[in-house]
Amino acid sequence: MPKYVWEIFEEKFQVHHDEDYTLHDPPTHQEVNNYALERGPGPDPKKLWIDIQGKINSIWNIQVVEILLAELKKKDWDGLPQRSEAYLADLIEGKLERVRTHWRNAQPRFKETGEVETMADVESRMVRKKDDQDRANRAYSRQRNVRLREHLSYILICCRGFDDA
Repeated sequence: MPKYVWEIFEEKFQVHHDEDYTLHDPPTHQEVNNYALERGPGPDPKKLWIDIQGKINSIWNIQVVEILLAELKKKDWDGLPQRSEAYLADLIEGKLERVRTHWRNAQPRFKETGEVETMADVESRMVRKKDDQDRANRAYSRQRNVRLREHLSYILICCRGFDDA
């Protein structure tokens, strides 16, 4: 099911990886505010923007979810299991939240000195974070594999005991 949501996001935003949303141009605060106050147009289904700076449940993002949900439902997906609208909307909101996190992580932050990070600083921070995550994933995989081997060894020892009986 997440595959279908991923394909809708790729189609609507022309982005292939979550990390690529770091380049997403969100609507201005004024556009979002005008839409909330019914003074301006909302999200355009043909050129969709995510309100990354606002809350996930902003009126703008709720409309984005509805647009994406309508797109998902009107596609004739081969093998798409029947799911409730609430379930599909939850998948879309989860994807939106991950996208927003990637975008926020790519924004310049303040250094300890009070200066704003340069783009090189942002890139360096993101690379360090990715390396740390990769290192943690490798450690977890090693630990899991050791436990699995121990478990399999125990099973083999137990099975040999049954062969002797």
